[in-house]
Amino acid sequence: MRALPLLLFAAVLCALAAAQQPAAPPSAIRPVATVKQLHDAMITPASDALFNAGAQAPKDDQAWSEVANEALVLAESGNLLMLGSRAKDQGAWMKMSRALVDAAAEAAKAAQDKNLNALMAAGDRIETSCESCHVPYRDNGRQMMK
Repeated sequence: MRALPLLLFAAVLCALAAAQQPAAPPSAIRPVATVKQLHDAMITPASDALFNAGAQAPKDDQAWSEVANEALVLAESGNLLMLGSRAKDQGAWMKMSRALVDAAAEAAKAAQDKNLNALMAAGDRIETSCESCHVPYRDNGRQMMK
């Protein structure tokens, strides 16, 4: 019987401690653009710039820097595809988005190093990651672009 008041006291203390903990702040991340808008505004222009650089090598430091920046935009776009309602599932979508991030980061490093062969290899990986996502999510009616 003596344990019951002690248990009640402990429960009250736990409840008071929990009540004094600040509530978790709402997430500061708020996706605004749709997947299609990300493609139109960021992914397509950045990937086109990288593919064009593979076809015609950058001629100076400024051009290499621009290619590196486009690769960074593409890598961060892959991260944006994994946020909030844009993530179509937690399996294949996340894996394919991560593949885009990794390949674009490789392209950024290649551009920073002014290594055209490495840039072209990264471009091949980017193309593969894009196509592997387009087939199941866009081309087969899963409405990726909304």
